Amino acid sequence: MKIIHKIAAVVIQDNKFLMVRKKGKDIWTSLGGHPEEGETEEQALIRETNEEMGCSAKVIKKIGDFEAPAVFDDAMVRLSTYLVELEGDIIFEDPELEEYKFLSKEEVNNVKLPDSITKQIIPYCIKNGLLMW
Repeated sequence: MKIIHKIAAVVIQDNKFLMVRKKGKDIWTSLGGHPEEGETEEQALIRETNEEMGCSAKVIKKIGDFEAPAVFDDAMVRLSTYLVELEGDIIFEDPELEEYKFLSKEEVNNVKLPDSITKQIIPYCIKNGLLMW
């Protein structure tokens, strides 16, 4: 099966988890994207954060690599996942995205999220004290 490599940001503010939603889609995904040729994962994440959120990003640490079925393709997605801190004000102007939201524990149950987020990344964040849920 085809594997898609994506770099994903875990941004947590006020005990809430940042997610974005593409235009015309009902599923929320992580901030991030595909690395361009010659980019490190960290460079790709900083570029994608700037493109999607209009602000800078500080990469804190790599959380790990997670695999799950892709939500938009017939493939597996490998998420190289990093804890990231946004720097500066968010200027949300990405033409591919409809909205962003910092989701609380309660809100996570009311939106559609990929299995990689609900079954792997959020549990990792709770287990490791990044989210106090």
